[in-house]
Amino acid sequence: MELKTLLLIGLAFGGIILSASDDNGKVTHRGFTVSNLRPETLADVKKDWNANMVRYMMRPDFMSQANHSKYPTYMDGWKDILANLPAQLDTAKKLGILVVLDLHDVPNENKRTYPKGREGTNMFWKDEKNLEIMIKCWQEVADICKDREEEIYFDIKNEPLDWGDFPSYAKKWPDWAQQTIDAIRAIDKKHAIIVEVGPGGLSWGFKSFPLLKGDNIIYSIHAYQPHEYTHQGIKDIANTDLAKAYLEKTKSWPGTFGDAGGGVWDKERLKKDLADVIEFQKKHNVKIYVGEFGVARWAPGADKYLDDLISIFEEYGWDWTCHAFRESPIWSPEHEDKYTIQGEKPEKSSDNKRAEVLRKYLKLNQE
Repeated sequence: MELKTLLLIGLAFGGIILSASDDNGKVTHRGFTVSNLRPETLADVKKDWNANMVRYMMRPDFMSQANHSKYPTYMDGWKDILANLPAQLDTAKKLGILVVLDLHDVPNENKRTYPKGREGTNMFWKDEKNLEIMIKCWQEVADICKDREEEIYFDIKNEPLDWGDFPSYAKKWPDWAQQTIDAIRAIDKKHAIIVEVGPGGLSWGFKSFPLLKGDNIIYSIHAYQPHEYTHQGIKDIANTDLAKAYLEKTKSWPGTFGDAGGGVWDKERLKKDLADVIEFQKKHNVKIYVGEFGVARWAPGADKYLDDLISIFEEYGWDWTCHAFRESPIWSPEHEDKYTIQGEKPEKSSDNKRAEVLRKYLKLNQE
């Protein structure tokens, strides 16, 4: 890493906010994905963790599914998100936190009729209504943000995936992304726009993804490779003898896993898996953002995995948000490492080894 310097980036509560930057004045942002922008959430990630960035998962579909009486349609959830957004952005600004607005769900009511599984995922791209609604949503967000001076990032679609095009990116995605970018730029010409390349959160699409037109575009990945390690034990096995079986066969890091052709996975293998991203960054001189990464809290060696992964992000100057803060106990840095099946309440523990690693890197935000 280049020598860190101090860069004044704003005022908060009458005090000076300092954030780490390199010798070119580029501020590095580090933090968490979050499911809400409540004042206490923002205050805690700042005060207790030194985060200077959060990625807010805007999930209107989930809101409707969880509370259908309050949000009869997906769009009702979206309207509620928009109504609360200005005040939430004000709070984040005061705390010196950059907010990434992630359109996690496109609130298209047609999706309720899609088939389940991979066929339903593919149907998303056949329904042009999704593009229409996605553009409309971002026009509304851009209208709210266009006159705001603080940094805000627009993450225009979470994990674009078409199984028919896998293992490449969704073939319709570059065109849909460009149309969305153009619609945003007609309203808001300054805030950064994030494009997740795909497929899904994987890095493989960077090998041939086209450079999109426009200024201030950031390209993004999610990093959960190898899934066999990071997602172990997540499937609900309550009230079965599989819980005991899992505990007898836990898989440690580094180790041998079947992902992407299988073999030994360690830090060098992680870097190899990200090679196309690194090459894309160097070739096009663009900014890279890791919107999500994480590991089930009970996975043996999770702290070492996080350390290996984040060290790569830091080596290449990528912004990152760890998944997730107070969203699910599976990924929680505030709970113990012990394995718990669904229905069991894990113990609070903010001094676990995973938290220690995250704090080590988040402390760089103060330097």
